[in-house]
Amino acid sequence: MSEKSKSLLEYARKERAIFARYNRAHPHFKRNIVIDALISSLVVLVGFGAINHSAQSVRTATLMRWGAISMTSDELIKHVKSEKIPAYWLGPRPGYKYTIISRDRKEIIVTYVPQGVSLHLPDRFNLTVETYAKSLASEEKGMSNLSSDRDDFVASDGMVGTVYSSKPQMVTFAVPSTGKIVEVQYPKPKGIYDVYVDAENLSLVSESKAQR
Repeated sequence: MSEKSKSLLEYARKERAIFARYNRAHPHFKRNIVIDALISSLVVLVGFGAINHSAQSVRTATLMRWGAISMTSDELIKHVKSEKIPAYWLGPRPGYKYTIISRDRKEIIVTYVPQGVSLHLPDRFNLTVETYAKSLASEEKGMSNLSSDRDDFVASDGMVGTVYSSKPQMVTFAVPSTGKIVEVQYPKPKGIYDVYVDAENLSLVSESKAQR
């Protein structure tokens, strides 16, 4: 007998065995029906569960990108790493949660939200760190118009910080070799010492370590 014929016979035997399970004369006919029904239901439920979980994950990631969900520092770091978002911040701070707006990678805003403060309250309660391209600073933000009242200083790693007398609650940092500007907006004016400290702490979120 040829190999092809053997294969066909083997297939036929398996088919007969399968159909025999559902023959009313089979001693375990009802049991087989119940078991197979349960298995089919389980497969369907697992399938729908996987689809719903995937859809929920997509919705959550979208809300995170729009700044609609507050996160712990660990959650923010994990989100930024998974989405490969080139966002800067001042590091984790006790008593805060965080949001990030990153729907447009040209402008990324990390907001420090004091615990207990609603996301819907005005930003005067919040510290924000915005990352954008240097070209955007002159084209859309009009930063060049503030050149007359600016005061520059050099921080660590060659980072250039700029404070403005007309905007005492804002400090900008030019990150060397990146073409990036990081703009920090404070809830209230900060002293120059605090600005220097923040310049030392400024870093990519993705390079931060999770809290232990």
